[in-house]
Amino acid sequence: MLKHQSFTISFLFTPLFYFAQQTELRESVTLKSFNYDVYLQIKKDQSTSKELYVIPNKGDTIKENALVKNASGEEIHRGLYRLNDSEIHFIDIDLKSNKINQRIYTPNKKGNLKLIKENLNLSAYPNDLPPKFKDNKPPHPVFEGGETALYLWIEKNIYPVLDQKYKKKDSGNTVLVMDIDPKGSPSFIEIRNLSIAENIKTKLIEIIKKSPAWKTKVNGFDVSGLVFIPIEY
Repeated sequence: MLKHQSFTISFLFTPLFYFAQQTELRESVTLKSFNYDVYLQIKKDQSTSKELYVIPNKGDTIKENALVKNASGEEIHRGLYRLNDSEIHFIDIDLKSNKINQRIYTPNKKGNLKLIKENLNLSAYPNDLPPKFKDNKPPHPVFEGGETALYLWIEKNIYPVLDQKYKKKDSGNTVLVMDIDPKGSPSFIEIRNLSIAENIKTKLIEIIKKSPAWKTKVNGFDVSGLVFIPIEY
């Protein structure tokens, strides 16, 4: 989904042992020669289930939405982030209104990340969202062989599993959601708007694990993260 670099964070002064026990390290990044760890944290309460992007920031921890679901399991927010050499941009998409919030952080002279720009209720991705791609579309990993090869693989491997009796169209378009790690390995996240039994879900998890690796080097940038594949059903 974004530039990926491996660094060991060394400048933070506060102990992270307890924090690390509650989170999963997503990646390490560098901005203006300062190194930061980006974690994925899961928080649940009676009304929502949240996945958060978290960056320890010298006593002022940054937390931004990665995914938010309501009590019934419906997705209400999706988040992503992009970075260049000096800034990290967080995008929060309200899936009810389709409005977008953008927040940009950059290190000060001491390496503390500071909010330098905030745009709220945007109707489209902001023009300064890095990296720059054609039509300013968010970059994403690419299946080996392109879209034609992807749908041939879907037709051969995914449709036969879904064509079993354990299926029920709910509402809206059916979408297969996968997460592509920085090395190009895919993992199953969910199928939207299609009810499937647990044994079908287990089969999909195994099939997707064995799929070809995705390209995560796109237009000179290292990208990883979620991909959304429409399923004709």
